[in-house]
Formats: sequence, structure tokens, C-alpha cells
Amino acid sequence: MFGPLRRAVLGDQEIAGMVTALEVTGLSKSFGDARALENADLVLRQGEIHAIVGENGAGKSTLVKCLAGMVVPDAGDVRVRGAPLSFGNSRASREAGISTSFQELSLLSNLTVGENLLIAELPTRLGIVGRRRVARRAQEVLDEWEVPDLDPDMLVEDLPLSAKQRLETLRAMYVRPSLLILDEPTAALPDTDWLFAKIRELVHAGTTVLYISHKLGEIRELCDRGTVLRNGEVVGSFDDSNFDANSLISMMIGRSIELVFPARRHELPPAAPTVLQTRGMTVGTKLRGVDLDIREGEIVGVAALEGQGQRALFYGLAGAGPMTGGTVTIDGRPYRAKTPRAALNSGRGIALVPEERKIEGLFADLSTVQNITSTALGRVTSFGLVRGAAEVQLAAGAGADAQLPAEFLAREVGQLSGGNQQKTVLARTALSGARVLLMFDPTRGIDPSAKLEVYNMLRRASAEGIALVFYSTEIPELVGLSDRVVVLYNGRIAAELTGEAIREDHILAAAVGHGGEIADGPEQAK
Repeated sequence: MFGPLRRAVLGDQEIAGMVTALEVTGLSKSFGDARALENADLVLRQGEIHAIVGENGAGKSTLVKCLAGMVVPDAGDVRVRGAPLSFGNSRASREAGISTSFQELSLLSNLTVGENLLIAELPTRLGIVGRRRVARRAQEVLDEWEVPDLDPDMLVEDLPLSAKQRLETLRAMYVRPSLLILDEPTAALPDTDWLFAKIRELVHAGTTVLYISHKLGEIRELCDRGTVLRNGEVVGSFDDSNFDANSLISMMIGRSIELVFPARRHELPPAAPTVLQTRGMTVGTKLRGVDLDIREGEIVGVAALEGQGQRALFYGLAGAGPMTGGTVTIDGRPYRAKTPRAALNSGRGIALVPEERKIEGLFADLSTVQNITSTALGRVTSFGLVRGAAEVQLAAGAGADAQLPAEFLAREVGQLSGGNQQKTVLARTALSGARVLLMFDPTRGIDPSAKLEVYNMLRRASAEGIALVFYSTEIPELVGLSDRVVVLYNGRIAAELTGEAIREDHILAAAVGHGGEIADGPEQAK
């Protein structure tokens, strides 16, 4: 049940008599007609890492919010080390020793790294926050936890998403809680080494960890035991001695699923016309002199480690970031959009699935229906008025194609889980009518069955002649889906791979600056 590391730390006898750190009994919660949790039971032992897995909308986020004091359940009981937990009170949860890192980041963008890090205990004098004291204390925390790339005085809004994710997680960890809740903590991280090392240090000191992730490889590597949720109910459990990814997925979705990448149904014609072409494309110091050709119906994968120019490429093409040099053409005609709307309305139309869906991709206070149809209002309006029934019908069709449950359409999109928010963005993108799609890590935070549907969506779009540029932090996705993979390093194309040369080792070699060492395959590194 417990892996070698935990046995080395605690010993077999201590494991047998382990203290119960968290006990959840009969927890239930509904939002209107939507049932989020139904009579859920859960027991965590002190010093273990316990996984929670399930599809988007299975109840994971609601469980987290109940434990964090943000949501009051309709029924049920929670005890932390034997003491009852007061619901709907974040302070009470913190005082009970619960600390939470949320999937949808809870950072305040207009405050500094230091202020966000110490938000629960800002040092004050006579009621006034001392900025120098904040910076000094925050720097001590950053040094202790080995985070050299964050500056206490930096504004959070200026950080890349990966740095925001690390800050969110650090804020939950540095207080050394008795129960640490991590909800999709690696969704935007380029690697897990730092995080896993720190989790193990905390567990060694007695912290219990509730770990939520769609990445089953992480679950297998890190967790001792786990619980499976489906439709708000506990439907199974597992431990590190009987872990099986396919069985877990079957429990999560209620049916068997074969996790394979869908094959291309029709071969890409060798003479497929070039739709989008860049020559010497430059975006500040992030992207420098990139030449790229995207053909009709082609899926071009983009691979890169964090901060190598991939965001500048995608956002520059989408009109969301200023190009500072070079040229771009669509169907041979000059193109330079200054806004995403202009990009969508130009030529064949370019649409972006952005990196930060919550900030860049959604209208949080509008309904899911309104978010889906926001790029296609002309199809559901008459004399300037939206036809409500037509709008709902249009959104329902697009939502179904993206595997978004129909019961979520009427809810505000800000109330949905992160994965269902991403499905909303994908449904809207599909309705936009764009013939060039820029997909920036579109499967981030999505469960395995939904990932498979995204893969199928990409294949269908490709078969319809849509040109796709696809960035992913998961290299197997690029290998399994791409007709061609472009690897960026230091703002330039380090390698361009096709056919049998599209391999994980080749991609990684180019991503770390060794593209010239790729020696086999039909096309060499450029």
C-alpha cells in the first residue's frame, strides 16, 4: 500500500497504526439541478499522498472547495485529525491545518509576488503593510524553498503562467500544513522535479497530501493510494500495488476506453497549398527570425521548453502580441493583425485557444451558452437582437462536439471546473469559422476521455482542410498527432521533424539545444 520511500520514513509498524488525518463522511452538494457530490466518503492517513482522480465535473473541485472553506455542503461531515471542520469558513480551514493550491489560480494579479505569497500573514505596523518587510520575508521563503527565478517585487500579472503556478503552489506549501491539497499543480509546469521533491520533504515531516491530477503517470510515480470519483460519487479506490491506468480510466468514465491517438483518415496531399507563411518573424527578443509554412489540412506541432518563444509565436500570429520584424502571409497576401478580432476576420480567419483560459479565454460572468456563441452571434441574431432559442441550440451542438455536458450550458462559465471551461473555449473556437487554428496547450487540465475527444476534433478539423498549429507540454501528444514538429530553442527553430524522425528523444534533444545531433529520419534538424 505504501511505497518504499514511505516505509523508510515511517516503518511498517507505524503504518499499521497510522493516525487518520482526514475523514469525510456522506458529503453531498448540489448547484441547482446539478449534483456535484453525492454521499462521498474519504479517509486519509497521516503522512500519505492520496490521489483523487475523475473526469472533469466529477466533483473533485467541489470537494476541494468544501475542505478549503469556500463552499458549504448540503450534507455530510468532515473531521481533521478527529476534530470537526467548520464549513464555509476559509479561516477555520486554515486554522485546522488545511492549505490549498487551486487549479484555477487564486493569485491577485495587481499585487506583487511577495504580497501574494504572504497574503494570509502580511506583516503590518499600525495597520499599514510594510513593503520592505514583505519583500524581505518573501525573499527568505523563496530562498528556503529554492525558487530563484521569482522576485518578491515583481507584479504577478507580469509572470508567465508556469511561474504563477509555482507561486500558487508555494503559497500553500511554505506554511508546512498538516493537510496539503494540490489541485492540478503541474498543469502549467514544464517539469515536476522541484514540486515532487518539495512534496516528499513535507511528507517526510508528517504532512498529508491530497493530490488531484489528470496525469496518471504522476499519480503512479507519487501517490500511495487513491480514490476515484464519477458523477459526484466515490466509485472505486486503488493503491500503488495495483495501479492500472486503463482500469482507472474505465472507472472514471464508466466504460472502457482505448487511449490511442486517432490515425489520419486521409493522407495529407503532397501538393496541399500553403495557407500561412512566416519569413523572419520576430517578436521582441522572444522570437527571432522564424520561417514557417503551414499547409491546408496540416497539423504542425510546436515543441519547446518553457520560455523559448512559443507563446510569442502563437500570440503574434493571433494579433495578441506585437510583431517587431519579418512578414506573414495568408494565401500569399500580406497579413498583420493588431487584434484577435482582426485576425479572426482576416483572410481565412485565425483563431487562438489561449494559454490562460480563465483570464484570456472566457467571460467569467456570462453563461456557458453566451461564451460559446460569442464569436458566432451573427448566426443567431435578427435586427440586432439575439434569438435565445437559436443561441441555445447552436451552443448545445458545439458543446456536444466538445464533450461538454448539456446541464452546464445555463450556468455561469466561471462556476465550471477548469476542464469544462476549456471545453467551452474549444466549442467556441470550433464555431468561429476560422480556417487556421492556433491551439496553445489545448488539453491542459482535461481528463483522459476528453483528451481523446480533443484529438478527434483535431483530426476532423484537419480532414476539413483547416490548418492547425498545435503546442503541447506533453511530447507524446505531438508525436501522436503531428504531421510535422517544429522545435523552438532560444527563440529560433532548432529542428523541423517529419515522418519517422518525429520521436520523443529527437524532440527533447532539439528542445535542450542539441538539435544538430539528430542523425536519422527523412528530414534532419535545420
